[in-house]
Amino acid sequence: MAVKGNPGDNRTRSSVSIIIVVGLCCFFYLLGAWQRSGFGKGDSIAVQVNKQTDCTLLPNLNFETHHNKENIPTDLSDSSVRTFKPCDDKYNDYTPCQDQRRAMTFPRDNMIYRERHCPPDEEKLYCLIPAPKGWVNPFPWPKSRDFVPFANAPYKSLTVEKAVQNWVQYEGNVFRFPGGGTQFPQGADKYIDQLASVIPIDNGTVRTALDTEGKYLMEVDRVLRPGGFWVLSGPPINWKNNYQAWQRTKEDLEEEQKKIEEVAELLCWEKFSEKGEIAVWRKRINADSCPGRQDEPRVKICESGNADDVWYKKMEACVTPYPEVNNPEEVAGGAIKTFPERLNDVPPRISSDSVPGFSVEKYHEDNNLWKKHVKAYKGVNKLLDSGRYRNIMDMNAGLGSFAAAIESPKLWVMNVVPTIAEKSTLGVVYERGLIGIYHDWCEAFSTYPRTYDLIHANGVFSLYKNKCKMEDILLEMDRILRPEGAVILRDSVDVLIKVKKLAAGMRWNMKMADHEDGPFVTEKVLYVVKQYWVGGTNKTAEG
Repeated sequence: MAVKGNPGDNRTRSSVSIIIVVGLCCFFYLLGAWQRSGFGKGDSIAVQVNKQTDCTLLPNLNFETHHNKENIPTDLSDSSVRTFKPCDDKYNDYTPCQDQRRAMTFPRDNMIYRERHCPPDEEKLYCLIPAPKGWVNPFPWPKSRDFVPFANAPYKSLTVEKAVQNWVQYEGNVFRFPGGGTQFPQGADKYIDQLASVIPIDNGTVRTALDTEGKYLMEVDRVLRPGGFWVLSGPPINWKNNYQAWQRTKEDLEEEQKKIEEVAELLCWEKFSEKGEIAVWRKRINADSCPGRQDEPRVKICESGNADDVWYKKMEACVTPYPEVNNPEEVAGGAIKTFPERLNDVPPRISSDSVPGFSVEKYHEDNNLWKKHVKAYKGVNKLLDSGRYRNIMDMNAGLGSFAAAIESPKLWVMNVVPTIAEKSTLGVVYERGLIGIYHDWCEAFSTYPRTYDLIHANGVFSLYKNKCKMEDILLEMDRILRPEGAVILRDSVDVLIKVKKLAAGMRWNMKMADHEDGPFVTEKVLYVVKQYWVGGTNKTAEG
């Protein structure tokens, strides 16, 4: 005989089953999220870490500029942390590896004294480089192209020494840059217009340019793309009309131009144009366009298999070979699209597998990842697209995807590829139409103090762990950052905690934020604003 069950019992069992199922779903969801985060040490530790890092939505970090005298803090020290004192005011313009006094102690042979010469550890300054008294933020772009506040570079000597050439004029409380110069007295704009009438600048074919003398044409050939242009303006071009103004003899200038023409021919460059003060040569697109160059006894082909391996290497008098091609019409190394299409197009070095570990798929992944990161940055710092930041540096640029994601006509990015990086990606940066440079962050960067408005540092401190002191890198960042400039540091939480503690004595306002994917991801972001302060009363330097 069947026994009829109690309806209330059935409802109770159903309710319990639903609760159990929902509970299990929640448990496994949280477990999966915990495992994907890579945290691996339990929620209690994650909560503790979040408390330590003070991750918030950064409501009190002000990215606006103020730079009034009333806002200069008088006492910014914190007794609980190491405080970095201001350097003596004589170091306002200190550029460690290009220090003129140090340079003059080196040999003149081959212009060695003009190369980088960085101070050893015992001579490094462990103090903060002050801005000149009265320093103000530069004018916004494009006004900053033509005007600079006198207080930011209070030196009138250049206006006297170069008065005839009209490079710079002192007007009231600003410097004005009319353009000037011997070669382009009507200004840089007119000069660029002349160039555009000869080479394809306007359509985006020519994106990156190197301003150089001429002297080391084999090195110019190394850095020049197949099909790229080399422009020479000034002596000896148009020497017949200008020799008196240059205070040189006709014979001397004629011989100089003859030598340039001979070297260009040896390099197999095509004479593209000579018009007025400007001469243009074009590098051939491949080795097949230069029949017989291999057999030319005066041309030595470089033996090194890596043309990018140039950091602190002696320059050789040899010609870098072209990459191989399959037919005479193919551009060696791969054809590049015009800008801005090339910014996100797959670079030839990636599509040809020339950079180990970076496939086309990985390239697209990297691009998408940095679009996501930059979107998060803009959510915190609303001024990123406003023109507030003109000069930006990416200290560990990788493929240049940060610069590509933040690309705007209102700003430009210096992409730095660390010399100790696992992969050399600088060539990819240039193929995307961006600019960049190699650098070792254990040394000072060769630039004037207060050059950059914003510095981005992704994984820099993890990369240089046990390579040099953390404060060496932080103080160099502070030196090249303008007052009230910003820094964005992305790294693992344990590294950023150390950075934050050390930087607390550097007159930086800081706030930690979670990764875009949530608090359980160990990678965090540290947002920084450098406080406004200037020199004028500082008379001591800490060595």
